[in-house]
Amino acid sequence: MVLIPSVLVIGILAWLFIGTIRDVVIWVRDLPGRLTQQQILETFRQSVAEIISTKGDILEVATMQTDETVTKFDMKTALNELVYLGTTISEIRTPVVYRYHIRLSDHWQLDVDQGACIVQAPALRPSLPPAIRTEGMEKKSEAGWLRFNAAENLTDLEKELTPALEKRAGNTAHLNLIRESARKSVADFVKKWLVKNANSHPDSIRSITVIFPDEVQTTPVTLPPTLRVN
Repeated sequence: MVLIPSVLVIGILAWLFIGTIRDVVIWVRDLPGRLTQQQILETFRQSVAEIISTKGDILEVATMQTDETVTKFDMKTALNELVYLGTTISEIRTPVVYRYHIRLSDHWQLDVDQGACIVQAPALRPSLPPAIRTEGMEKKSEAGWLRFNAAENLTDLEKELTPALEKRAGNTAHLNLIRESARKSVADFVKKWLVKNANSHPDSIRSITVIFPDEVQTTPVTLPPTLRVN
């Protein structure tokens, strides 16, 4: 009667001991991959810190030129809006060069899984102010039928032009237009670093996937061509 609990206790202890050994074996088996990933991330952070200290904190990743049109309306009424006095319309159409960058000092995350490098990149940022190509600029201004402020309205629009374009530079529509170019630039940056530091890790990197903070991380896009670091 006394032996049964003793045997039971010994059995439980043996089961726990075997489970501990199994966990240790799994930990040791997976250790090279964890060390490789940690080594890549730490070495990358050290390299980025060195770049920041010597060459600045900005990595330009995309440039885009578009034709932008900015319009200003100035409507006037009288007698508590009973009498319509006309609307002055001024318009500026100009080519604009937008540049986009990421900050190297912002958060990076590099994860390596079975030869695939997943890069959680910093946020895309517009470089402000955008460059206005004045040689292609077109202006026009038309006053309403009882308005005489066409020149004044155009002058006000010229003052508002740069702030308006700065707002457009960071909107979702413009960011989406340069997103894939920026993704490729970031992948090329990481690729060059991996090639340069190929001796720092034994595993081959067959692909690079770049994900920006505002993207759904469950559906990343892997950039061609496939990268292999030997």
